Amino acid sequence: MPTIRDVALRANVSIATVSRVINNSAKVSPAVKEAVLKAQKELNFSPNANARALAQRESNTIGMVVSDVSDPYFATAIRSCDDAIQASGFNLLIAQGHHDAEREKRAIDSLISYKCRGLVVHALALNDDIMRDYLDRVDSMVLINRVIKGYEERCLNCDNYAGECLAVGELIEKGHTKIAFINSSHQILDASERLQGYVDTLTKYHLKFDPNLVAEAPPSIEGGAQATKSLLAKLKPGKDFTAIACYSDVMAIGAIPVLYSNGFTVPDDISITGFDNLYLSYCSWPALTTIDNPIKRMAEEAVNRAITLYSRNPLDPPHRLDVSLVRRDSVKDLNAKDTKKKKKST
Repeated sequence: MPTIRDVALRANVSIATVSRVINNSAKVSPAVKEAVLKAQKELNFSPNANARALAQRESNTIGMVVSDVSDPYFATAIRSCDDAIQASGFNLLIAQGHHDAEREKRAIDSLISYKCRGLVVHALALNDDIMRDYLDRVDSMVLINRVIKGYEERCLNCDNYAGECLAVGELIEKGHTKIAFINSSHQILDASERLQGYVDTLTKYHLKFDPNLVAEAPPSIEGGAQATKSLLAKLKPGKDFTAIACYSDVMAIGAIPVLYSNGFTVPDDISITGFDNLYLSYCSWPALTTIDNPIKRMAEEAVNRAITLYSRNPLDPPHRLDVSLVRRDSVKDLNAKDTKKKKKST
């Protein structure tokens, strides 16, 4: 299927010029317009009518695509986006992708059909080529939790790698040397970066990486429970591992009841860490040691970038959002236990 890039190459013009022709801009010379139209015909390229509607800027809404509105992570992101959008005088329109390529595509196309002035999109199932085509055609689209090469200024993500390094480092500093890792089974950047942070931190502390200590499942409460059950089915808590680092708070929340139902308490028997610092993390029992993912700031910045793109103003340079460790009550300090034993022996 030909894209706007293909038309630009065939006509020997920029993507922006093709976009101007599609939108009937008066800034294009007749000769250039003829070349672009000829290229479109030769390639059998039909510009998405919905994308053209977005370019016409006829709505007062900002569209947002999320995976699942019931997920606490996206609930936080939606609320933060809505606050920023309302403050800017716009309204928010939401669509769900459910981490399915076809549904993500329908969600994006649906928002475009409503002539949203900008889009904030979380879509991880669609491949990079499709997302590049959307970014080329929809000039006020911003991606969250994803980075597409060449479009970094329109992509926002936290430092997943550094965050997992902090979480695993905290466990090791507290005396844990046998650490399991529960990861998302989705083939996405966040999961691979967090796994790499786990592996590299073990290596930094001269601990051997054991793939048997890694379990994957969908990034949900049910997925966290499922991954924990798979660890318990093949490993002995306390002997094979004394701690679990989790891909997310939601997965950690799913893991804790499974541990309790199998006779293991947190943190006395098994320590556990999360990632995101959702409200669930401090409502759980025990309160969860986690990584603060600046979801609110990411959502606000995504909205501001979409509005900036709509206004055709220059964007700030691309950057990763910093993360930080939040210590609570789900990690046991094994070093303190060793210190007590030494005092008794003396």
